[in-house]
Amino acid sequence: LKIIEDEGPSALSTGLGPTVIGYGIEGAVKFGVYESLKPIFLSLFSGGPNSEAFLASAVCAGGLASIILCPMEETRIRL
Repeated sequence: LKIIEDEGPSALSTGLGPTVIGYGIEGAVKFGVYESLKPIFLSLFSGGPNSEAFLASAVCAGGLASIILCPMEETRIRL
């Protein structure tokens, strides 16, 4: 409440823009990598739809998106 009193309500949304952009990029990377890896892992895991192929695709996509997002977040925080 002290921030609102001192700087006004708009001070609460000061860092919102870069955060939304960063997580938008992370989501786009995660979705794109997941959809790209899904056919590859389906062919590696005996061709038919199965949970292991989807799980492997999701883990790789999430890991890559996190590797990309972490340096961006660290830079944003330091600014």
